[in-house]
Amino acid sequence: MATQDQRHPQAHDLAPGPLPLPEQDCRALYCPECGMPTWVEWRDMGHVKVRCFSRHWFLMLDERLP
Repeated sequence: MATQDQRHPQAHDLAPGPLPLPEQDCRALYCPECGMPTWVEWRDMGHVKVRCFSRHWFLMLDERLP
């Protein structure tokens, strides 16, 4: 005998799904120093900070991203 509520969740009980990323954030970026995958850590007024898994980071203009 189950002690938990076995009802199906109602629509208002469900958390919203993840939002789709803009196409420019889905591009693969790689560290120019070690070749590891990177991600954009933050963007601010046309500048970005890019960090890789090896903890290298670079500040650059947003327009310079491949």
